[in-house]
Amino acid sequence: MKIGKDAESKMMTMLGPAAFYIGLLIAVIAMFITPSGWLYVVLAILGVIVGLLNITAKESGPFLFATIAFIVAAFGMYTLIHAAGVDIRKELVRLAANITVLVGSAAVIIALKAIYEAARGK
Repeated sequence: MKIGKDAESKMMTMLGPAAFYIGLLIAVIAMFITPSGWLYVVLAILGVIVGLLNITAKESGPFLFATIAFIVAAFGMYTLIHAAGVDIRKELVRLAANITVLVGSAAVIIALKAIYEAARGK
């Protein structure tokens, strides 16, 4: 049984957002467990799917800006809180790390696409 072109296109359109939401769900659930390499591999793969299928050329600038802002803010707040001697819960640190892997891997794909487009002259 063949899938129609419209149905296939609709499925691909839904895959990007689904990968992002699944990645966020995994990141939240995984903040309560000790992370493994496989967790980060799964989050990175979902991030690559998001980067390839979910972010358009028009959205790439705001997405990259938001990703950089999140990563810098998360690292800065962790450093500031740690320097102040406040003990933050390890679950919050894991959550920030999990989200960073998810959006960071998407950002790498988006940045590479933007570099390619700039080099092509478009």
